[in-house]
Amino acid sequence: MQAVDQASAYIAIARNALTQAGLERVERDGSVYWRGGSGPITVVLIHGINDQAGTWAAVAPALAKHYRVIIPDLPGHGDSEPKSGPIEMQSILDRVAQILDHEDARCSIVVGNSFGAWIAILHALAHPDRVQHLVLESGGGLARMPNVPLTTTDRETAVKVLRAVWGPEYAPADWAIDALIKRASDSPLLRLTGQLNYFVEPRLKSLHVPTTLLSGEFDGVVPLSYMQALQDGIAGAELKIIKGAGHIPHAQQPERFLECLTEISSPSVRE
Repeated sequence: MQAVDQASAYIAIARNALTQAGLERVERDGSVYWRGGSGPITVVLIHGINDQAGTWAAVAPALAKHYRVIIPDLPGHGDSEPKSGPIEMQSILDRVAQILDHEDARCSIVVGNSFGAWIAILHALAHPDRVQHLVLESGGGLARMPNVPLTTTDRETAVKVLRAVWGPEYAPADWAIDALIKRASDSPLLRLTGQLNYFVEPRLKSLHVPTTLLSGEFDGVVPLSYMQALQDGIAGAELKIIKGAGHIPHAQQPERFLECLTEISSPSVRE
């Protein structure tokens, strides 16, 4: 119980940081998301599988100074419905579109991490007129297995998974190991359905939105070869390597992540 409490406390601190940054928590039609900031450009931040909006806490305050920012809890994640039962891929896409419709987000930089990068691609394919730029961080919906399992029931494998995410020198606390093992029986990943119909390889040549790919130097989940395959498939895509980062560069090297966004758009977001 203590391990679960520590994991929950870690998540709560990250989510509270969004509020402290001046973002408003919104509940609407079963979805929870944060919104705030101002400006002509909206930055949409889409988290990965088994994650939640608080993952963006390290970069959200700087972004909110210069942009409108929208950060959803994807369906079945964080505080968004459904709390149990299947999570359909199409329902995830529909909810993201509904949130952005409600917020009238029509000129967006859409950023996705890992599974969120897959959702970002599918959103851009469905709504190319609403996406100014795609930023695909450590993922993108190719029909390839990750380098490590996403769930495990033993501690040795759990350590390997956490080091694949955070870097080879990462020394995970016991509570982090226990929390990962718990996911093997209770996680949104296990409830995800319909994803086999949404792999993006056949559709990448139809993607004409300017795209930047971000790959962590030490990403042990999604290898560089995966990101290079995405780059080959998306016309004009640019690939950037974030030194010192693993699978979650925005949390592990937030300053470099923000520099990459600076290079995409005009406002400085490094303050």
